[in-house]
Amino acid sequence: MIKYLVLILLFFHPISDSEWDLKKEKDGIQIYTRSIEGSSFNEFKGITVIQNSSLTDVLDVILDVKNYESLFPDCKNPKVLKQDGKWYDVHYVLTKGPFPVKDRDSVFEQITVIDKNGKHALVTLNPLPDYIPEKEDVVRVKNGSGFWDLEEDANNNVNVIYQFHGEPGGDVPAWLANSFVVTHPFKTLENLKKRLKRE
Repeated sequence: MIKYLVLILLFFHPISDSEWDLKKEKDGIQIYTRSIEGSSFNEFKGITVIQNSSLTDVLDVILDVKNYESLFPDCKNPKVLKQDGKWYDVHYVLTKGPFPVKDRDSVFEQITVIDKNGKHALVTLNPLPDYIPEKEDVVRVKNGSGFWDLEEDANNNVNVIYQFHGEPGGDVPAWLANSFVVTHPFKTLENLKKRLKRE
């Protein structure tokens, strides 16, 4: 019940944009970052519009765990660990780290809530670091959460907000991690647009 109350609050009380800094704007994609109190690692927010598409089309790509390698940069070996209907899953992803940084892996609970008119969806990501045993030579990401906020307009376009803050764990310089919170979401949204253009 608490999870769903949080989701409702996110729907109706969006965070103010006053703290966000625009870091990259290209090809209809904007990437913002902001600092988080008590963390050395920035939060990102990516915004774009998917033209000539529907909410269902976009959700089909975002929830397609088995094809995450074509959506998320440096993603390897994505797996669905639990599926409960179309709108709930627990999944595993491995993210390749740049040398000499170790690879990271994550387990996320992914919950999708769609409003009554079928034009607005919120997909939340919550870490479940203890869901499966950790692997040797891979650092488990234990803290990180975010969401996809999707809204279909009257012109067959879908407005997309992709927001996330994570703690990579282990020994990663903040400057390096903070460079990825610009390049990775940009590439993710670029891949999302390409996937939907093909499909």
